[in-house]
Amino acid sequence: MTEFLQYTVNGLIAGSAYGLLALAMTLIYGIFHVPNFALGAIYALGAFVSFYVIQWLGPAYYLLSLFPIVLLAGILGILSEKIVFRPLHGAPHAAGFIGALGLYSILEGGWSVLFGPTWRSLVSPYNDVFLNLGPVSLTLQRLLLFIVCLLFALITYLLIFRTLMGKKIRASSENKEVASLLGVATDRMSSLTFVIGYVLSGIAGALIAPTALVGAGMGLTPIIKGFIVVALGGLGSVTGAIVGGLILGLGENYGAAYISSMYKDIFSFGIFLLVLLLMPQGLYKR
Repeated sequence: MTEFLQYTVNGLIAGSAYGLLALAMTLIYGIFHVPNFALGAIYALGAFVSFYVIQWLGPAYYLLSLFPIVLLAGILGILSEKIVFRPLHGAPHAAGFIGALGLYSILEGGWSVLFGPTWRSLVSPYNDVFLNLGPVSLTLQRLLLFIVCLLFALITYLLIFRTLMGKKIRASSENKEVASLLGVATDRMSSLTFVIGYVLSGIAGALIAPTALVGAGMGLTPIIKGFIVVALGGLGSVTGAIVGGLILGLGENYGAAYISSMYKDIFSFGIFLLVLLLMPQGLYKR
């Protein structure tokens, strides 16, 4: 029973990071109906910013690195929406898909040139603090990852479903033309959605960085799993992104623990295919 609880906690922690990345992708998908794989590069940028803040100022300033991440990710969100995605609005679906992949490749290559191809380890002051919560053991960094991811997911949920701005974002995602006729500044809502999505991705990268290696290509696997979560929870569903992330994290960890850790990534696709076979629309409708 103790091992099961430990695997459950590990799965929820991993799933919270997947869910935050999937939430970012879901918000943007709701506006442009395109999975923005470039979020994987923003995820890596968040990790790089945290790494260099710690290098320059010391590990005690790790959490302060979230502030420049918010700024940089927000700027990149506005630029990519205006330069890449807005001109593709109304184009064939494949055009947006290719544009997203192209943007990811450009940004990943840019990080390799700017930061170098070397993979690095990030030292967080919370990674060496171990907590024993009854039968469960975890580091303070992983607990922080879980709490902050859920906090940002909750804030985003409340923003989308409990504020006037959220209503405007949802109206723009349903039908930009009709929303525009009703007085909604749809272009502004699109830019805001990109800012939120990019900030969430950057924060997810910064939080996961101390538990992984930091490199230009570190966002590829997480963004693929993020897309799996989006489809698993239901395309465009905010609630589905959060719940789907937790389910994927639990499934991966249970499979790795009770079957084999060698096939951890395979379990992700297995869960994805199983859910889609039983519920083609995903767990939640948009």
